[in-house]
Amino acid sequence: MIRRLVLAALLCGGAAHAQPLDAAGLARLRQAAAQDPQAAYDLGRMVRNGIGVARAPLRAFALIESSARRGHAPAMFTVSAMLAAGEGCAQDLAASRRWLEAAAALEHPEALQQMAMYVQEGALGYPRDPERAAQLLREAAHAMTHRAHAH
Repeated sequence: MIRRLVLAALLCGGAAHAQPLDAAGLARLRQAAAQDPQAAYDLGRMVRNGIGVARAPLRAFALIESSARRGHAPAMFTVSAMLAAGEGCAQDLAASRRWLEAAAALEHPEALQQMAMYVQEGALGYPRDPERAAQLLREAAHAMTHRAHAH
């Protein structure tokens, strides 16, 4: 719990206000990331955006992907976006689609929205299907209501 509060404080402080982490602090965050998918995702976002640490896209991808492999839906969605853009990794549209679908299967609202956009446009290998896109948007809205009630 304390690890998450520290990470949240660093993430909420923004890059302009975050102090660089010292070696001991970074070591504690890495240890937390090894044990907790949420911590790995949070640290990966920090590294991706240069918050308190040097910006390092390859390391960010590795951290976020490690979280995704442990079933963390927001990390799956982020890995999908990074793979689609070739950010911190080689561009791989097929893998991007697989990760997006995995996050959507866990009812991650942003993943459902992104899939709806791809289906609406006929992008990322999806056939263009406005009816399916509308259904995905309804699923995303429903998932958002669950998220709102959980908080």
